Amino acid sequence: MEPADLMTNSMTQSTHAALITGASGGIGAATARQLAAQGRPVVLLGRRAPELLAVAKQIQDQGGTAHAVPGDVTQEDSVAEAIKAAEDLGGLQTLVANAGIMPLAPLEESDLNIWRQTVDVNLSGLLHCVHASLPLMLKQKRGDIILISSVAGRQTFPEASVYCATKAAVTHFGDCLRVDLARRASEGGGHLRVGVVEPGIVMTELVDSIPHAPMRSAVEKFVNSVEEPLQPEDVAETIAWMVNAPPHVSINDVVIRPTAMTR
Repeated sequence: MEPADLMTNSMTQSTHAALITGASGGIGAATARQLAAQGRPVVLLGRRAPELLAVAKQIQDQGGTAHAVPGDVTQEDSVAEAIKAAEDLGGLQTLVANAGIMPLAPLEESDLNIWRQTVDVNLSGLLHCVHASLPLMLKQKRGDIILISSVAGRQTFPEASVYCATKAAVTHFGDCLRVDLARRASEGGGHLRVGVVEPGIVMTELVDSIPHAPMRSAVEKFVNSVEEPLQPEDVAETIAWMVNAPPHVSINDVVIRPTAMTR
């Protein structure tokens, strides 16, 4: 099934679209389902085409509008295709920059190319999406940019220096971008909002992406040590709350942890 086949009439035709990256599973897929259920057309960008198409098909079957764009946020042409799809669905109003990887390994066994890939996906890929989205949002004088960071951007975790650094950069970039766009709003430039979400432990497939087996086992043990970790839907509901706030309300920085998470 081609991506174009995964489109249907939206519940609210006048609602502008949301672009969600990393939408083939976890927080991205849950956010796509949540926003689509509220009547927003959604564009899904992700590398795992079969899973991405399945999420879009599920949304379609439930009466929503979804357009799947298999691609990679590190590739500017993939991002441009997703932006174009959002324009075709009525215009881009919401960007949820969620794509990320966590290929942890002990420092002495780390591959420099893995470090580069972590920066490329977690930071550069996010910047690609924001850079491509801003001209549309500035022109229409409205929009929401939601950046998915992590509590790892606030604190240290063993053998996770590069991952933590990328998430800290995302958080700081989001705050700086918020100030820049707030200045425009104060000058009559509309309502362009930036929010950063920093989840703690969430039950997603992110841990499965850790190639180093002992490290993966250690992270799994840490995750399983917390009673009732967050589910992707918990984070998706938080994102929906942020973008559904009145235009004059900007929810900038949300840390969301399982109640039992102690750090």
